[in-house]
Amino acid sequence: MATTVEKRVLVKVPVTTAYNQWAQFEQFPEFMGGVKQVTQITDDRMHWVAEIAGVKREWDARILEQVPDTKIAWAATEGATNAGAVYFENLGAETAIRLVLEYEPETLVERAGDTLGIVEKQAESDLERFKALVESQGGASGAWRGSVNEGAGVGTPGIEDAGASRGDSGKAGISGTAVVAGAAAVAAGVAAVGAMRGGSDTETASGRDVIDILTTDHREVTALLAEISTTTDSELQRDLADIVITELVRHSVAEEMHVYPAMKEHLPDGKAAVEHDTEEHKEIERTLKELEGLDASEPRFMELINHLTTVLDDHVQDEENDQFPQLRTSVPQEKLVELGAKVEAAKKLAPTRPHPNAPNAAPFHKLVGPGVGLVDRLRDKLSGRTTA
Repeated sequence: MATTVEKRVLVKVPVTTAYNQWAQFEQFPEFMGGVKQVTQITDDRMHWVAEIAGVKREWDARILEQVPDTKIAWAATEGATNAGAVYFENLGAETAIRLVLEYEPETLVERAGDTLGIVEKQAESDLERFKALVESQGGASGAWRGSVNEGAGVGTPGIEDAGASRGDSGKAGISGTAVVAGAAAVAAGVAAVGAMRGGSDTETASGRDVIDILTTDHREVTALLAEISTTTDSELQRDLADIVITELVRHSVAEEMHVYPAMKEHLPDGKAAVEHDTEEHKEIERTLKELEGLDASEPRFMELINHLTTVLDDHVQDEENDQFPQLRTSVPQEKLVELGAKVEAAKKLAPTRPHPNAPNAAPFHKLVGPGVGLVDRLRDKLSGRTTA
């Protein structure tokens, strides 16, 4: 489902100055968070580079209509499902700038950002930084007064205009913790990390295989932990921690139900590997349980986040470097896709809160897990807990 964001800022410079500065696309990194480089390839094509939490993300976008002092409309063409327009209104000595953005959150990180309203906050912040930049300069740093498809009447483009951009196996490359602005797409926040899909992304007509699903889970939770460590907003930290808790519990339960039995059957050291991984799951769940009741302002909160990150990193390395490659070699592709469907279904019914005293075993999860999950989701709804 698409999300639309609309923000407005009043800039104390004439419209020509405001428009000319905005049209200096290669200077966007000066006021847009997370954007490292914008390269104008042609009058209507841009290449974008963002880096969030040490992860680089690149994509292309095309200007659909550009009218001096009036409007710039864009749609992504590769890697990022987003589109929109920036409008400039002449108010004499001042200019009203209105940004309308439509994007499609797909991954966990994107949905988290969408739930928490980070896109709107980032859009507002970037517009305020543009205001400060152009007002402090007293004039534009350059000017291009050409037009692109003037009179085309494209209106405000939506994600249907960016349909061709769904290049990451049909997934949006920009997200709910991102903001897209200007003549193309501008990514900011942890969304760029969420777009870094892991695994080989192998798909069949039936769906994605289990290794790609689990690897994507790893990338997304790691991105959320990185954002918790980076932001200084304690309310945001607490909300992101709740999402991490929910997703790790769901992931662990689904893995124990369907993946660990396959590992025992197909890996030479499957029983030992499962025992090791289960112990790590127990340590993760104990950490999540303690984290669940802490305010983000307490010192212990970040201690637990750091510990969780360390344990999870070790767990991910074991699975992705050793166990997953063995599974891909030993298990037929159609079976991996079948397991993927079972894992996705299990996550929908799994508990959303840690229960460290419960057995980490498939029979328990299959018999008792759905009931526990139902109670957890009811508690989440009554308490207003953020679960993305």
